[in-house]
This record gives sequence, structure tokens and C-alpha cells, in this order.
Amino acid sequence: MLESGDPMPGSVQFILGTLLTVAVASIVALFYAGDKSQLWDVLKLALQGIGALVIARLTVVWAVENFKSQKRWERDASTYSSILAALREMARVNAILWAEASGAKQYTKEYLDEAKVRSVTAKKKFEEAAAAAIFLPDEISSVVLELEASLANQQCDTCEEYIEDEGYFVSDALKQLASKRHLL
Repeated sequence: MLESGDPMPGSVQFILGTLLTVAVASIVALFYAGDKSQLWDVLKLALQGIGALVIARLTVVWAVENFKSQKRWERDASTYSSILAALREMARVNAILWAEASGAKQYTKEYLDEAKVRSVTAKKKFEEAAAAAIFLPDEISSVVLELEASLANQQCDTCEEYIEDEGYFVSDALKQLASKRHLL
């Protein structure tokens, strides 16, 4: 059974310790006996063993770094896609609200209420994804943080101005983010 902080079970440690002790005792006996052919064979085996351990260590380090890099890329891609999905939903809802506010289309009250709920949901999703944007490349995170600040600091006199400004901010951010997708 493993004790806390103990990387190997006790029986494995015992076996490795016994093997190491036998190996050291054999090398000491060979040096004492002065048999040069056996000594050379032992040295070759020792160098091969050390080489194998070094290669194993480098392989493990490479594999761990590769795994970390892959996970980071997956996390960045997930954050980026969440931001884009939220912004696209905000743009779709904004188009509906703008069409209604400008008189271009007349929607039912239920449809407009649903659009407003979708707008709130999309903004919440954007805010959640924007919190993780600081881990994205600087060129991408700066666009997201700038949009977040612009949306938070909107000062409009009418609902139409608010919808128009929000539509501009979101569409501009979508264009900028689309042009920077190669940075992931």
C-alpha cells in the first residue's frame, strides 16, 4: 500500500534496493579481482543502462510538454469559439431588435421578449468567456477586453442608439477576431 508522499510501493523499493546492492557488490568484487575483460563488459552495460535512463527521461519530458501544449491549445480554441458563438448570437439578436426599433419589421411581443432573453443570455455567455480571454494571445484578448469595456461603458440617450452602438461594437469585434484566428 502507498503511504502519502511515497512514489513507489515498499516491495518495489526493496527489490530495486536489492538489485542495486548486488550490482554495486559485483562491481566492487570485479575491481578487487582485477579481471579486465569482465570489468569492461560491466562498464559497457552500465553505460548502456545510463543511456537508456537518459533517453527515457527525455522522452517523458517531451511527452509531458507535448501534452501540456495540446491541452493549452484546446483550452484556447474552446475559449475563442465560445466568444465567437456568444458574439454571433448577440449580433443576430441585435439585428432583430434593430429591425423592430427602426420600424423595418414588426414582430410579435412574444418574439421580441424571447429575443431580449436571448440577448441577455448571449451577453452572459460572452462575459463568462471574456473572463478567460486573458489567457489568449494578446492581440485576441485586447479585442475582447476592448469590446467588454465598450459594452459596459455605453452611454446612449435612446434605446435605438443603444442597439445601434451595440451592433457596431459587436460586428467590429467579430471582424477583428475573425482576422486574428490564425494566432491560435
